[in-house]
Amino acid sequence: MRKRRSSRDIKKELRAIYSGNDGRLPDLTRLSRHKSSATTQFLVKIIAILAVLSLVAWSGFFLLTKGLFDNEETLGVKIETQDNIRAGEETSFSIQYENTGRAPIASLNLKLNLPTSFHLISSIPEAIDETQWAIGSLTPGSDGAVTVKGIFLSEVPSVQRIQALFTYKPANFNSDFQEIENKSVELKTSVVEMTMTGPEKALAGDEVTYKINLKHNGKEPIFNLRVIPNLPNDFSISSSKPELKANQPHWEIASIEPGKLQEISLKGSYTSTASGTLPVTASVGFMDEETFYEQAKTQVQTDVLGGAVSFHLIVNGSDKDQAIEAGQSLRGSIDYKNPGTEPVEGIKFTLDLKSNGSLPIDWNKANLFDGKHDGSVVRWDKSTNKELGKIDPGKDGVIDFTIPLVETLLSGQADQFTIALSLNVERIGSRESTHTIDATPIIVSINSNARLFSEARYFSEEGTPIGSGDLPPRVGKTTTYRVVWNLSNSLHELGNIEVSTILPQDVAWKENSAKDIGEMTFNSTTRQVRWQISKLPSEIKNAQAWFDISITPKDQDAGKFMKLTNQVTLEAIDSITKTEMNSSLLSLTTELPNDEFAKGKGIVSK
Repeated sequence: MRKRRSSRDIKKELRAIYSGNDGRLPDLTRLSRHKSSATTQFLVKIIAILAVLSLVAWSGFFLLTKGLFDNEETLGVKIETQDNIRAGEETSFSIQYENTGRAPIASLNLKLNLPTSFHLISSIPEAIDETQWAIGSLTPGSDGAVTVKGIFLSEVPSVQRIQALFTYKPANFNSDFQEIENKSVELKTSVVEMTMTGPEKALAGDEVTYKINLKHNGKEPIFNLRVIPNLPNDFSISSSKPELKANQPHWEIASIEPGKLQEISLKGSYTSTASGTLPVTASVGFMDEETFYEQAKTQVQTDVLGGAVSFHLIVNGSDKDQAIEAGQSLRGSIDYKNPGTEPVEGIKFTLDLKSNGSLPIDWNKANLFDGKHDGSVVRWDKSTNKELGKIDPGKDGVIDFTIPLVETLLSGQADQFTIALSLNVERIGSRESTHTIDATPIIVSINSNARLFSEARYFSEEGTPIGSGDLPPRVGKTTTYRVVWNLSNSLHELGNIEVSTILPQDVAWKENSAKDIGEMTFNSTTRQVRWQISKLPSEIKNAQAWFDISITPKDQDAGKFMKLTNQVTLEAIDSITKTEMNSSLLSLTTELPNDEFAKGKGIVSK
């Protein structure tokens, strides 16, 4: 058990802690404090005074601005529009304003931000600059309005926004203030209505007619309309009224008077590959320069039934439009079958190649498999193929053909043509027939004739040295060569052109290069040389670039040709066919087969 300490023991311990050198305890009943410095007291007072002044200033500012503008609005703004606004119909709206404050407004200006599809006709008062108005001064309690008339040529349905931006200066203030008001206008209908009629069912090869009717329900004439049809790929147009041009797949309607109907008719037939329920769609809209604002859209659906003979045209493995190189061949096939329950007799296939110029075809090398060739037309019938005399139900067959293109297009030869195939039938069962069915045409485009030539030289063609150093190259000695790239092209414009190669590790880039067009670069990390041209017009028939390199052969190179570049590649895009063109050339060595003055001097010597 711990021994309990007496009060005498505690006093002895306290005296030992707190007694001074003289053995006496200090008087703890009176404590002294140190006074702070005069500088500190001065700074504290200054800070306090500044805080009070700041509080007074901010209080005054808030009282002034709060009293003038928050508790009482200086400018009231409102935009009023008509109900049920229709696209294509003249409408009006007003921007109303009022000085709701106690102080006059010295100057008031309005800027109206309108949708791009809104056409302004007039305004009261007139604008000083398109959609800006200088209203001037406005006394307390005064109001006014700017009335605007115009036409929304916007898409239907759509929501358009009107914004009014007021800039004003109260008479008792030197600063400008702004007030913004927005108004959304919903366009649900248009003055233009559209309907379309067409057959519910159709037989492939039979002519069908679709009619489009436009009606103008407004009070004033409307202008600049465009009607755009969206037809199935397997529908072939034979005629239209108004005429539908090949390079303009839509109708332009200059104007329609109020209450009038505008009729458009379209005739054609479904090709042999069409089947099932197919939609035919058309849309009408206002044209504002190059912008189309759709007003209405309509659709009919036609159930297409197969013909007496089903057949397909395949060219180079596809029934789609395609691009190929000059000199290649069109390898085609016509597969046919009688899917019905009656025999079909007297079948004739007609292959017609159509172009705006002479066809780029070498007919002398064509293999038509007994087809009759007459100009640009090839025919197969029972006189050339006895199987076409009669096809029993369920029977089928194939006709193959090969049509080569010329190696080089001459002046006047077309770089694009269409392959159209049609079928004629004389009899179906016991019925005489004049049935004609078309296949979906295939458009063939010829890619541009871009060619790349790559060579290394020590001498120019005239014999002037453009390289330097020993020739033949020697071990331990440096020899410099020039690599030349020539790009030729004359058919179509090319884009995104890049010629490139990788330099071997023992080949040095000499920082000496030139080019006719584009940009040439060397990446010291990847060792890639790149010649890039963003666009090469067809008028530029040839372009050249060159760069200098050097080698310093080692002992193990003796008795060999040294590699100067790796494979050279060309990449480009044909601007007409949109085809990505790719080609490559073999690597270059010190052999220099094209340098007449350096032939036989490419093997490294000691």
